This record gives sequence, C-alpha cells and structure tokens, in this order.
Amino acid sequence: MLPYEINGLPLHILLVHVVVIVVPAGAIMTGLGSVWPVFRRKLGILTPIVTLIGLVSVPLATNAGEWLEQRVGSTPLLLKHVALGDTMLPWAIAQFVVATVIWGWYRFFAAVRSLPEAPRRNASMPVVAVGAGSGSAGSAGSAGSAGSAGSAGSAGSAGSAGSGSMAASTVADPFAPTAEAPTTASRTADAAAAAATPALHRASARLSLVVSIVLIVVALGVSAGTVVKVVQIGESGSQAVWSGSFSDQPQ
Repeated sequence: MLPYEINGLPLHILLVHVVVIVVPAGAIMTGLGSVWPVFRRKLGILTPIVTLIGLVSVPLATNAGEWLEQRVGSTPLLLKHVALGDTMLPWAIAQFVVATVIWGWYRFFAAVRSLPEAPRRNASMPVVAVGAGSGSAGSAGSAGSAGSAGSAGSAGSAGSAGSGSMAASTVADPFAPTAEAPTTASRTADAAAAAATPALHRASARLSLVVSIVLIVVALGVSAGTVVKVVQIGESGSQAVWSGSFSDQPQ
C-alpha cells in the first residue's frame, strides 16, 4: 500500500516529476544509442536500466493519480488528463523493450567489424658500416728496396689484415612489420564483447546491417512517440490544475 500523501503533498505530484524526467531521458538515450555506436558503447546497460526505472514509475504515478482524482473536483480538463495518463504505460513498456533489445543485439549477436592491426614497430634489420682501421701498406723490408718481389713483408700479408675491416651492426627500423601484431591496442569495446561471445551466436554482416536499420527506425519512432506522449500528458495536467485558478491581475 503506497503512502498517497507525503508531508501534506499528494504522492502523485512527486511521482510525476520522476516520470517527466526519467522517461524522456531514457527515450533520448535509446534514440541516440541506436544511431551513435560510441554513445551506445559508453552507456552500455545503463540505457535499459533508465528505461526500466521510467517504466516502473508510470504505473505508480497512475495509481497515485487515481487516488487523487477521487479527492478533487471532476472537470473536463481533469478527465482529459486522466484519459491521456492511461495511455502512457504502453509507450513506457515499448521504450524499455526497444532499449533492451538494442543493448542485447549489439552486445551478444551483431557482427563486429574488425579493424586491421597495425604493424609492430622497432624491428631490427642489419646494415653495414665501414670500419676506419687501416693496416700497414708494406712489410718491414719491402717498401724501400726495388726488385724484392718476394720479400717476407710484402704488401699483401700484413697490410691486408687490418685494411678496410668491415663490421656488421643493427639499427631499429620503425616501419618493419613482424609476424606478431598487437591484439589489444586497436580492439574496441564491441570487439572485446565479441571475443567473449561464441562465434556461433554472431550474425552475418548482412543480417546485422538489416537488423540495425530496423532497430534504428523502431527506436527513433518509439522514442519520439514517448517524448510526445509525456509532453501531452504533462500539458493536460497543468491545464487541469491551473486553468481558472489564478487571476491576470495581481491581488
């Protein structure tokens, strides 16, 4: 049994504020999430939770409004507000169902577009560097005497050992790809969700495109209808309360 009166105020007045804030907020989150993948991934399950809170608040506000209706004078404007209020629950249910289906579809079933992996940087490749060492050009007795062609210290023995020595070194090539590619840097939230879901459950790319288009159309339609309905009910309630209850001139 609800306490239909809190601190001298009807509970309906307090619950109405929850409806007019949470229900449109859930509708906007659902509509944006259907067409904006980054927004949808950041909110995650928060969108269905918000729409669920809005769904629960609608029958509570309606029930409290019926209690208040029996304690105020009946007018045509009040009856119009009551009739419009009874049409809010189907929209709230549809909003929650659409938000939950969108979250579940992209979380568990929709195909995930994989991005190409970037090549690993800083691989090593050999380059050749020329040494600076120069050996002695001649041996100890052959440079000064002409005609000693076979001297023991000829230019081809001791000089060739130190002359022009070649040394191999390695430097880092920032653009050389390797077989190992990073597996976490370019992985998105949807790709991570796909990794945790069996591949058997994932739909094909074509089916995912068709279902996504249908969800966008349904989400935008239901979200727009829900917001319009909340505005209509709120306006009728304001007219029922304030029409004829104040003067155009200050008292």
